[in-house]
Amino acid sequence: MDIYVIRHAQALDRSEPIDDAHRPLTVRGRKEARRLGKLLRHEEVSLDALVTSPLVRAVETASQVVAGLEFDGPLEVAAELAPGRDPLDVVREVLMPRADLDAVAIVGHQPQLGELLGLLLRAAVPDLAKASAVRVRWFGPEEAARFKWVLHASGDRPQRDMGDIAHAG
Repeated sequence: MDIYVIRHAQALDRSEPIDDAHRPLTVRGRKEARRLGKLLRHEEVSLDALVTSPLVRAVETASQVVAGLEFDGPLEVAAELAPGRDPLDVVREVLMPRADLDAVAIVGHQPQLGELLGLLLRAAVPDLAKASAVRVRWFGPEEAARFKWVLHASGDRPQRDMGDIAHAG
């Protein structure tokens, strides 16, 4: 299965007087997330499922990616993608039940997404930049996934070096 690991786009700053779980995307963040979806469409990404963290900034990112990608499937929410959850829970509760699908996108947060990528790839992975998608090919828990590329909303084409995960553009 192809897994697209997407970090949420720019949200209101943590210093704003709003609960962290309810911080929405900024105008820039919404534009970046929609652009990321359009770039994924340009790469001919075809998803079978899109699963997001329940936090507002992740749901809004997923919604904008869906619009840019023109994905017509449902937007699923999984508590396992919330900050602080164990990446192994994401494998068990989000990826394994969808293992028969060809392509799944997940939208979430750092540091969990970096830890998840490290778990799947069995390698150290830099922090994922906001409004970015990493494509990996996963063959199941018995084998290391293969890094394919990273795509940043600020870029125009996928980068094929894992070191580019942390660089937005």
